[in-house]
Amino acid sequence: MEKRMKIEIRNASFQDCEALCEIHVSAIRGLCKSHYSKEDIDAWSRNRIPEQYEKHIRERQVVIAQHRSIPVGFGTLDLTKGEIVQLYVRPGYARKGVGKQILEQLLSIARASGLREVHCKSSLNAQAFYANAGFESGQKCKHRLRNGGELDCIPMKKRLE
Repeated sequence: MEKRMKIEIRNASFQDCEALCEIHVSAIRGLCKSHYSKEDIDAWSRNRIPEQYEKHIRERQVVIAQHRSIPVGFGTLDLTKGEIVQLYVRPGYARKGVGKQILEQLLSIARASGLREVHCKSSLNAQAFYANAGFESGQKCKHRLRNGGELDCIPMKKRLE
């Protein structure tokens, strides 16, 4: 049984960019090694800087989860594409309900915006997380990284009520 941690979820601000970057890199390095090679993880997490998250905050819905004022996870929703672009949790807070609460917030935003479906490209290690939340899996494909590398991923979608 998953223990649900009490967290606060709020909209991210530009002051959160450093925390978003730290969460992103630590989640990739700490939670994805069971499904990806060291080379894939290095390519995926390399050259990430806080300023890159400013564009997400300006153009998308970005929420950040805090536990006792400590940033522990975040999620990004692109309303124009109906896509959950990012959902990451610090390794020490994984499997405690944080990701589920972030996902619930993103889905609530999507519904309130009139979306009837959302989709994402799930990392291999997160496929079960999305499936447990009612997402349907597609066929494994490649996701192109900003630096030109490619990672295996699973396209997933969920119809919204």
